[in-house]
Amino acid sequence: MDPPSPNAADRLARRVLTTRLHLKPDENVTIEAYPTSLPWAAGFVREARRLGARPLVHYEDEASYWSAVEEGKGGLIGHPGKHEWAALAETDVYIYFWGPEDQRRFNALPEATIGKLIAFNSQWYRTAGKAGVRGARMGLARVTESNARYWGVPAEAWRNEVVAGSMIDPKQFVASARKLATAFERGKEVRLRHANGTDLTLALAGRTGRSAMGWVTPESKRAGFGFMANVPDGSVYVAVDESSAEGTLVSNRMTAPFGVPVRGGRWTFRDGRLVEQNYDDGAASVREGYAKGGRGRDLPAMLEVGLDPTVRIAPNLEENERGAVSIGAGSNVAFGGKTRCNFMAHLTVAGAELSIDGRPIVRGGRLV
Repeated sequence: MDPPSPNAADRLARRVLTTRLHLKPDENVTIEAYPTSLPWAAGFVREARRLGARPLVHYEDEASYWSAVEEGKGGLIGHPGKHEWAALAETDVYIYFWGPEDQRRFNALPEATIGKLIAFNSQWYRTAGKAGVRGARMGLARVTESNARYWGVPAEAWRNEVVAGSMIDPKQFVASARKLATAFERGKEVRLRHANGTDLTLALAGRTGRSAMGWVTPESKRAGFGFMANVPDGSVYVAVDESSAEGTLVSNRMTAPFGVPVRGGRWTFRDGRLVEQNYDDGAASVREGYAKGGRGRDLPAMLEVGLDPTVRIAPNLEENERGAVSIGAGSNVAFGGKTRCNFMAHLTVAGAELSIDGRPIVRGGRLV
């Protein structure tokens, strides 16, 4: 897979900086990148200057990262120096190209090691929030040849999808998002059906429908970590009634609730509880997470509908595919619900029919 041309990188950077992060002249832009992402990061450097802003690249070498892990120095990665915190405190816009790049290797690390490597996370969000940062987590960073093999998707097609999704102006989602959110808030009963055997009924609880559209707005900044947007993104979600679920859900999209590819999921709910789980691939990762989940792990959690017309195969973006419906189980506090536990997973079905109080909302991948 060849690196992007400078023109392609510049076009993407300008779209993200202007439509998603609303970059202003004289602002400070920090761009964090790993090796594969550098050509894209360079586009953000060029475009930030063209827009009158001041870019700074924070580079992490992939090989050096893993050397630190192997040599027992991962704690230094998890506890950055004062100079790094100082730079974050003076940042207005933050572009984060995910890392490290090798997802298979990172996911295979012991939990204790991962904990040391990401120990900075809470302080990072506190510092960035206090500084008023507006930021984007760039999904492009995950598109590498080795990760494509790990997820079992063609690298070039994956990159094309993510680039196309990143180029979308989120304003095009607003009207559909409002209609879906209103339906979620006013509805009582949800039914999801598909010819693959899916037939699941859930209850709604009058909760606020929320949207994730991959941009930072005054409204998004009021919601938790909403000052950092995922790019691309595009979905509407709601926490469902945790006491009601009946039927079967069969996925036809890959998911990765614990960083491992999961395919062919089949859930059965009875009397408001998840009573049976089966998977074609990736079962061990879900079952291990479920075993540690604690009270509430078997409760219905959330309902989500995708808005993005560009997504078909991209790993970790299945919830965003236009018309795809995702159902979660376990913790749903982050979605506006009341279940707090150590397990959260979802299955996604595309091409299904979703009805609320008997009225079709989604049919065959189309929002109706």
